[in-house]
Amino acid sequence: MGFLGEKNTLDTPFTQFTLTAKTIEAFGAASQPLDSILSNSPSIQASGSVLHNDFTFRGFRANGTSSYVNGIPGMFTQFNAPTFMIDHVDLISGPNSGISGTGAQYESDSAGGLINFVSKKAPDEPLTRYTQTFSGMGSFGEYFDISRRFGKNNAWGVRINTELVNGETSIHGENIKAQGIFANIDHRDANSTTNILTGYRHIEIEGGMRWFKLGSAVTRLPSAPDSSADYGFDGMVKASRGWILAINHEQKVSKDWSVFFNGGLNRNNLTKNVSGVNSAFTLKNNDGDYDLYVNNGGTPMNTYYAQIGTRGKIAGGAVTHNVTLAMDKSWRNRESAKTTKNETIGTGNLYDGFVQNRLPNDDYTTGLAEKQKLWGWSLVDNIEYQKWQLLLGVHKHFATVNSYTPTTGKKTASVDSDAFCPTYGIVYKPAANLSLYASHSENFNKGAVVGSGYTNAGDILAPAKTKQNEIGVKYEHAGMLTTLSFFDIEQANSIDVADPGNSNRYYLLQDGRERHKGVELSASGSLGRKWNVLGGLTFLDATQEKTKGGQYDGYDVSGRAKWNAVAGLEYQANDRLSIIGRARYTGKSTINYEKITVPGYTTFDLGLKYKMKIERTPAVLSLMCYNLTNKDYWMAARGDQVYVSLPRTIVLSAQFDL
Repeated sequence: MGFLGEKNTLDTPFTQFTLTAKTIEAFGAASQPLDSILSNSPSIQASGSVLHNDFTFRGFRANGTSSYVNGIPGMFTQFNAPTFMIDHVDLISGPNSGISGTGAQYESDSAGGLINFVSKKAPDEPLTRYTQTFSGMGSFGEYFDISRRFGKNNAWGVRINTELVNGETSIHGENIKAQGIFANIDHRDANSTTNILTGYRHIEIEGGMRWFKLGSAVTRLPSAPDSSADYGFDGMVKASRGWILAINHEQKVSKDWSVFFNGGLNRNNLTKNVSGVNSAFTLKNNDGDYDLYVNNGGTPMNTYYAQIGTRGKIAGGAVTHNVTLAMDKSWRNRESAKTTKNETIGTGNLYDGFVQNRLPNDDYTTGLAEKQKLWGWSLVDNIEYQKWQLLLGVHKHFATVNSYTPTTGKKTASVDSDAFCPTYGIVYKPAANLSLYASHSENFNKGAVVGSGYTNAGDILAPAKTKQNEIGVKYEHAGMLTTLSFFDIEQANSIDVADPGNSNRYYLLQDGRERHKGVELSASGSLGRKWNVLGGLTFLDATQEKTKGGQYDGYDVSGRAKWNAVAGLEYQANDRLSIIGRARYTGKSTINYEKITVPGYTTFDLGLKYKMKIERTPAVLSLMCYNLTNKDYWMAARGDQVYVSLPRTIVLSAQFDL
């Protein structure tokens, strides 16, 4: 639960979901986007591809940059994220700046909820595991997972994870090359715990274009094309290389109090980015015609984070206070291309392919585009009294954003902003396996400067806040945890407001608002000795409550499906054979101010796993099929835009414990 540490799910006043190593292994193949794993939570609506990590969390756009690794923000990017060194993923639905600290984010924020990826640590028993995979048209993967513990009482642990992927995916023309190595070093004793994660990864993807915008002449969404087709032109490539360092340390200073430090850095360079302009093509008509309108560039960025704090207990009679005080700071420096050459190199059609006239320009240099600096403090008290728990917290952070012209390095704008975020919640447990809760939480990122053309040009707008109220009930019985929650989220945004003194001009004010109301039901656990289940259902009513001149008040927020559901079932036939299946449903949504409907869809995944021994070596053979029926469909993404679905993909793997 953020920097509050580990807590029993029944004791948290929020909807919480943990995706285990088994889930990551089953649904986290290199050929699948990040949302293949995350959408096992009904709060997540899938909207990404192998190229991009996009998804929505309770209706708010998110990607890798808004996630956390071992409680540290900014360790992933918006490009393809590594998961081969991840042990499990914790999700807390809703805006929660009050328990997570301050992160410098890019392209999205954590308004929808917290996603924390937790790295693999060395278990007590030695592990030497080799895994070979094959998928798609000819993509091979090799993975090593080696860990040892040593020292007195096995105090020290080292775990090394490596990745090597190369070949064509199930999309004709899409090729992935990836090399990565991560080391997790941990130390534990009676008075302290330390964890260090560091690693390097290079990934290059040729082709794989899936993203389309809709031009003004499009009056209906063209039927979904063949999902195995590649819309990537010759010369299209995205490549990234970088390394991360994430450090966590907690030290006891007394029986009830400890101090902690969390810090990290991410040095990442998107070295190649030749694709459609803004990574998308624009459909020109209802027949699915488009131009190969492309450009190139790169976004090298360095992210840094540091947090110090203390937490402990203050007991007084029947009341116990669990207090956390923390301060943190984050930085992000981002570059972009000094010059981008937009050019049309051919024409295409969704169903007939494309004609390319020439190769795109792939030469570019980068310069400084932006510097973000954020620092903040948080104070939280979780009060325990008999069957009651009361969470009271406040967070404040300060943000400075400087913008620069990449070609000259000249600063063009500077924005300073700050705001408070309160967090409070209450939990009542009438029984050890039953809890009722209610909570209020908030999130914000940074302010913005009003651009030219407005009456109030140059003014600084305060950070746009997201506020959530949630009530729910959690029940655990016979290994099954069920959660039912009702949530109501409001997010402020900037809109044009008419200038009463000049009918041809506008003020830009933070006077807009959208509202996400919904119900979420989730369940996970064991259904007897041979069955395991996970799944859930979310109903989301996302509407625009206040828009420019009231023109679109009451309209749906673009691309947000009202219904989202997932159901996964595992059958353990015997000690050797298990079968796993999953169904995901995304209901229809509207885009372009309800003018165009994106149909709903259901997909199925099916796999089996067989344990055996080859000589004396334990082995696991796995077969997994994603999108079993090879369904073609559109996914609403990034507002009024759409992604082509991924085709049926078969993954074979053989795992050996040496």
